[in-house]
Amino acid sequence: MLAICLSGGGAKGAAHVGALLELEKMGLKFDMIVGSSIGALVGAGYAILGNAKALHEYALRLQKLTFLKKTPSSRQIPSFIECFGANLLPSTLPSFIYFWPLKRFLKDWKFENLKIRFACTAVDIENGELKIFFDEGYVLPALKASMAIPGAFKPVKINGKKYIDGGTLENLPILPAKMLGAKKIIGLKLLAKKIKYNEIKSAAQAFERIDNIRENIMEDISKEDNIIIELPTQDFNTLDFTQTEKLIEIGQKTIFENKEYILENL
Repeated sequence: MLAICLSGGGAKGAAHVGALLELEKMGLKFDMIVGSSIGALVGAGYAILGNAKALHEYALRLQKLTFLKKTPSSRQIPSFIECFGANLLPSTLPSFIYFWPLKRFLKDWKFENLKIRFACTAVDIENGELKIFFDEGYVLPALKASMAIPGAFKPVKINGKKYIDGGTLENLPILPAKMLGAKKIIGLKLLAKKIKYNEIKSAAQAFERIDNIRENIMEDISKEDNIIIELPTQDFNTLDFTQTEKLIEIGQKTIFENKEYILENL
């Protein structure tokens, strides 16, 4: 069973779309998609549409939505507002705005009806365990849970339990893919800018620092008998959704440059 694993990384997830386009050109077909956070969103879109070309077209249409262009990234939010949100509000970003397009597109889809088998991860905020959503039930609640970045979005309640971003424990969900039976895995890893603790001046930089820590924790596990492709997205903001086309190009270029390596190791 060949699986594709898609890491988290916020808006940088558009690079996954470009990578999938190029992998499809290589003739690769995946038996399973496993995603975390934004990787879960891209993976769900791929599983629903069944091909990367359609996913690419949808991503470009989504970028043109007026409200998405005008929704501020964390770099544009004054520090005092970030501080207020972090301390007095359940979340600093308006989840109803960010998740509105997902509700329109995904509200009726169930895991069992997808064209490609799909799974996504979230973390049970009470016991700290990783939860894998797959095989049955509605996709939308699971996606919202997988994307619920702590401090940015409220935890998502499913069947009486509250969940947060799956990337909190495992940003590139290699182990969940293996647990679900994958024998060969291609992992697409969105790179974060290397930021030191004393350089953090915004929420976006804090998220990048968290990604740095998670990368270090999972590095050895991810590389064991797997094909890991690092997508050079470190110069892009985690919460800036206006750079879709550039990120798609980066994903395509990276896979094209690693084509021989991928085919030789499958």
